[in-house]
Amino acid sequence: MTKHGESNPTKDILLKTAVAMIKEEGIEGFSARRLAARCGLTHQVPYRYFENKEALMGSVIAEILTQMSLYTSAMVKKRRDEEPLLVYCEEAIRFLVRNPNFGILIYSNEGGKKANGYVVEHFRRLRFDFGEIAEDYFYRCGVPKEKYADVFDVINTMMSGLATRMINKGIVVEGDLKPVIRMIIEETLHLKVKG
Repeated sequence: MTKHGESNPTKDILLKTAVAMIKEEGIEGFSARRLAARCGLTHQVPYRYFENKEALMGSVIAEILTQMSLYTSAMVKKRRDEEPLLVYCEEAIRFLVRNPNFGILIYSNEGGKKANGYVVEHFRRLRFDFGEIAEDYFYRCGVPKEKYADVFDVINTMMSGLATRMINKGIVVEGDLKPVIRMIIEETLHLKVKG
């Protein structure tokens, strides 16, 4: 989408190429100039579609989060006999560990704090909402509704910390990740489905 909201093939190519570059090379040497060169464009072209590097990186992060959400949603559907929240957390971490440069970017300050229309639009398109999975799980665990946001933040923080440590090889999980997620959510946070 352009600054004005309409879809644009050049912007889409720039975004897809930026995501591929970061996946392959990381964010260390990433620049709008290198992106333009890889796309066969002049160095000014990215700034016709993205206000600045922060806006470009915000759009890249939105695209990565969209890819991660689509992947985790598919895995929740595929593993439908398992607890959705646990599957979602496990698969989100697995996605980031398999794509460490994505995780490094997401947990860096490169994307800035301001949301943009591209981010909002991509999340509106998602078919599966992690918030709904979490709320359903909290309800079945007997968490009071007024505590949902706090519990969600704690889970998000713990999963982000685990993903970051695994990406940086500070924690190595041999074999199945499922027992680790179950231990964090059910035993450390005492969130078990009642009944």
